[in-house]
Amino acid sequence: MPPELSFRCERPVIDANVGVGHRHDRPSPFADAPTLLSQMDRHGVGEALVYHVQGEQVSALDGNDALHEWIAAGQGRLHAAWMASMGPESLQQLQQLHADRQVRAVRLHDTMSLSTPLTSWIYGDLLEWLQQEGLPLWISLADNDPVELADTLADFRELRTVIVGAHYVHAQLVAPLLKHLPRSCLELSRLETPGAIEDLVTQIGARRLLYGSFCPRYAMGPILWALHRQQIEAAQLQRILDGTTRELLGLDAEVAS
Repeated sequence: MPPELSFRCERPVIDANVGVGHRHDRPSPFADAPTLLSQMDRHGVGEALVYHVQGEQVSALDGNDALHEWIAAGQGRLHAAWMASMGPESLQQLQQLHADRQVRAVRLHDTMSLSTPLTSWIYGDLLEWLQQEGLPLWISLADNDPVELADTLADFRELRTVIVGAHYVHAQLVAPLLKHLPRSCLELSRLETPGAIEDLVTQIGARRLLYGSFCPRYAMGPILWALHRQQIEAAQLQRILDGTTRELLGLDAEVAS
């Protein structure tokens, strides 16, 4: 098989955006953690930040309950992104998990599908708690209104956020959004516009960019392959592949400068 068709990353890498489990309208291609780990091995992905897709549109509580099994079976390679929703019981669950020292990252559910405005008067308690505890929030630009996202997160200036799923339809929004939210980073799974990643490295720096696949919504390999074809320095590439994510999650590893 030609090398271009059999690419496997040989650098340390963390996939910062992987969904696990079945959703009510989308069966998972990964039956369990060993199956997911096999897929990661195929692409050379050492570790992954995972969330349960049941929490996107149905129940963050149930999704988080189901995520424990995946983390336990992940051989130390799977890190939890606990789902959050608008209800007070969701915040209570996250607070208990945090008290048990299990929370490194939180991910907001799909507000557009649930017709729930992303506003401070609905999500303020959650965002204030995350900011207070220094916990990063993953939030999908594809599943939340960009204007609401920008306006609401701007009210929480110290909150670290990771914006995921920016598509070519968001190409003109990304740089201004990151300048508007200086504590935000960008996950690159769908940033397919030619030259966009190289431009962002120049404009905002690799320190605010990170690799994620948005698997299984999208394939794990394409953006990983594309990152290795960018005209960026090796240290910047390594920062994107795992350095930014390790820093956000507080993982014990040397972070590329």
